[in-house]
Amino acid sequence: MQQLERDLDLISVILDDARTLAARIQRFSLDGGKFVNDRSDDGELAYDAVMSPVYRIAEDAIHLSEDVVRAFPDYPWRQIRGFRNFVAHGYREVDRSIAWHVASEDIPVLADCLQEYWDDNAPLLLQEEGEGE
Repeated sequence: MQQLERDLDLISVILDDARTLAARIQRFSLDGGKFVNDRSDDGELAYDAVMSPVYRIAEDAIHLSEDVVRAFPDYPWRQIRGFRNFVAHGYREVDRSIAWHVASEDIPVLADCLQEYWDDNAPLLLQEEGEGE
């Protein structure tokens, strides 16, 4: 159960970051056009505020076990891992329209998948911990 516990810990962190991301998108009243095109100081602040949790989510997602990945075969795992690498090695060169798609569409879908995984598996971990006492 050690791997499940590790996955659930990572999922918890990812879900927190997904909530942070959604709150920042709302806080800055962002839409695709504003995110992609606003290069003012406020636009850059919003971009940085959004990209920080996006990067953390992508980084944490690459550490999820194959059990989690196999549970959602239709999710674009390879793309999120590739996006993480691109962001990590070329932050200022990220295509903002792709970043917006990841932030506004891909990550909410990931959060839904991971919430489902959490809901299905957290009780198993709690049950096993109760049996060990």
